[in-house]
Amino acid sequence: MKKNHNRWTYGLGTVGRDMVYTLISMYLMFYLTDVLQLSDDVLWWVTGIIMAARVFDAFNDPFMGVIVDNTHTKYGKFKPWICIGAVLVSILTVLLFSDFGLSGSAYIVVFGIIYVLWGIAYTMNDISYWSMLPTLSQDQREREEIGSVSRICASIGLFAVVTLIVPVTEAIGGAVGSLQKGYFILSIILVVIMLAFLCFTVF
Repeated sequence: MKKNHNRWTYGLGTVGRDMVYTLISMYLMFYLTDVLQLSDDVLWWVTGIIMAARVFDAFNDPFMGVIVDNTHTKYGKFKPWICIGAVLVSILTVLLFSDFGLSGSAYIVVFGIIYVLWGIAYTMNDISYWSMLPTLSQDQREREEIGSVSRICASIGLFAVVTLIVPVTEAIGGAVGSLQKGYFILSIILVVIMLAFLCFTVF
């Protein structure tokens, strides 16, 4: 019963995480080009920031792994970083889809800061989440089963966003008056889902 409990409470934690990740990785650029309709000059800078942030992630991942591995709290080494990362990702995701009324250089600077911080925050959550897996069971087969359930849950989160994002944002946007607000509200909905599902893992 305990094994089955771990299998599902751990796996369910990644449903919302992958919803948020899919929103950012697959639809943020669409939001910037087709919804905000940023100028070509601004988009060049934004694209450069996104590419530089991904290169930075290659160095940030092992660094975060060392930090997590050397964390010692009464809640363990993984759960604190899962929680901190999730809260920061939630705030920063909503900010990425917020309308600050900025343009040109001001928008580039604000976007760059928020996007880089989002990548750091997601790494906090992601590294600590997957690093927890080997500690859940000493049975190799059981760990593989837990990992399989987690990957299935991650796929559910991904496909839910891919399938529903267009009709949902258009419906919300039509109700509130703009597609930009539709994405803003959707980002809030997805981060709430992420936090709710991570509660299964953490608590």
